[in-house]
Parts: sequence; structure tokens; C-alpha cells
Amino acid sequence: MAAETVALVYWGGLVVLFFFWTYGIVSFLLDLKNKIIPGIAQYRRGRRQLEAEQAEESEREEQEQELY
Repeated sequence: MAAETVALVYWGGLVVLFFFWTYGIVSFLLDLKNKIIPGIAQYRRGRRQLEAEQAEESEREEQEQELY
């Protein structure tokens, strides 16, 4: 009887730990998909836009310098 109870508690504990381990992995993957990857993409778009604006500004300044 005691051995059966120990085995039941052991396997029950393993199931609970496995559940939370799986939940953590799934949660991390969903965070990656919904927050981290879109955040990186938005950051890169913003950097490209800033670089384009700076290039345009420097080009405009060059043209103004050539006029004088």
C-alpha cells in the first residue's frame, strides 16, 4: 500500500512538473512570436527610415552647398 502511494505521488509530481515545463516553453515561444520578433522588425524598420531620412537630408544639404 505505501509503495503504491509513493509511486502515485512520484508520477503525479512528474506530471505536474512536466505540465509547467511545457507551459513555460509554449509561453516563451508565443512571446517570441507575438512580442520579440515584431519588436525587432519594428526597430529595424525605424532604423531604415531614419537612415533614409538622414541620407535625404545630407543630399539636400549637398545640393544647397553646390548652389552657392
